[in-house]
Amino acid sequence: MEYGFAPTESAVLEKVHTILCDLLLTDSIPVDYDLMAGGVLDSSMFLQLFVELETRFGIPITGADVLEDNFRTLETIARFVRAKRGEA
Repeated sequence: MEYGFAPTESAVLEKVHTILCDLLLTDSIPVDYDLMAGGVLDSSMFLQLFVELETRFGIPITGADVLEDNFRTLETIARFVRAKRGEA
């Protein structure tokens, strides 16, 4: 993702979807699927996800950001990314 422009909400959601599908080796994840309740994101996956989000969106993720509500679904992750970029 190029820095310096504000991607649309759907573009961020699409990029988050791609990142998670790549990490989880799957073709698709429903946008409202509860990643926590489904046990999809373990500690190793969280770390990989944080690195990918920081790298692809140019955002820092701190310990204060690591809240279940920020990473529960694709929608909440995309909302978190946009907020960190100052776009929400």
